[in-house]
Amino acid sequence: MESWWARRRVLVMSAAAVALLAGALGWLLWPEPEAPPAPRERQYRAFTACLLTDDRGIAGEQARAVWDGMQRASLAHSIQVQYLTVDGPQTAANAAAYFNSLALRQCQVVIAVGEAPVGALIEGKGRFPSLRYVVVGEASQVDGVTFVPETAGDRITSTVESTVGDLVGSVSN
Repeated sequence: MESWWARRRVLVMSAAAVALLAGALGWLLWPEPEAPPAPRERQYRAFTACLLTDDRGIAGEQARAVWDGMQRASLAHSIQVQYLTVDGPQTAANAAAYFNSLALRQCQVVIAVGEAPVGALIEGKGRFPSLRYVVVGEASQVDGVTFVPETAGDRITSTVESTVGDLVGSVSN
């Protein structure tokens, strides 16, 4: 009988050792959990730059160059950018509603490209004195408005990028 108990004890101890070894190997060889995927959402500052364009939208040469500069500024400074196209008659009076919409959307900077959008900005900027304004193209100097001269597309892009970057810095400080 003792041999039966001795064999049983050896058998139980062997089974426990095998189970313990299997558990240790399983724990050591278990694959690391995959890292969570990188967030797809960008974290933005509380700053939005808005573009008001004529009826061609960002398909126009100047507007495309401005939009490219705004997107570069967005990447460099983690700001949001958006644009709005003036639909209908291309007059300052019609564009005023679109300008007001951007101002009420909490845009900190409003950039205008095209005759009607520029006219609406110049006429309406007094209603929203806390905003910063940029006009691209030929226009007479107006207090409180930064002018980007009409030049080649690459020059407009880089000038808008640095202008928006400067405005982000001046608002953040």
